[in-house]
Order: sequence, then C-alpha cells, then structure tokens
Amino acid sequence: MDVITIECPFCGVSVKAFHRPLLVREAKKAKWGGNKKSFTRDAEILEVTEDCPNCGKTKKEIEHALKHGKEPSHEEVIKRLKEAGLDPTKLK
Repeated sequence: MDVITIECPFCGVSVKAFHRPLLVREAKKAKWGGNKKSFTRDAEILEVTEDCPNCGKTKKEIEHALKHGKEPSHEEVIKRLKEAGLDPTKLK
C-alpha cells in the first residue's frame, strides 16, 4: 500500500490516504488432465487515514463522497431546475 495525498471533495485541501491498485494474481493448479492457470482480481482500495483539517469532515464522509460522489445542495438543485425551464414550486 502506498501513502498518497488526495484532495478533499468538499473543500479541496490535501488529505492523506492509503492506496492499493488493482491486483491480478495467477494461480497454477496441477491436475491429472494437465496444468491449469486461473486468475483472481483483488479490487482497488482507497482508505482515507485522517479527517479534513479545514472543513472538519470525517474519514467516512470523505470516502463516501469519493466513492459515490457529492450530493448537490438544495440551492444547486433549484438552480438546475430553473435553468432547465421548470418551476420548482409547481413540481409534484
């Protein structure tokens, strides 16, 4: 695992994290019918090791935002609806 610095998705300050890239392993099996190779994949891991010193978000919140994306605020949603030509007060 490598120690890398990533940007906080909420405020942009650098935060330390552990990173393990995608790992593909080969296993050989000897049977009566001959040798057989099989491959296994271990998923990529990104583990945040510290809270954000600027905005105070926890490690779990930062990991969730990196994995699933940051949810837009209420004002941003209203702004997008108005730009699309919809009236947010009349939607049901």
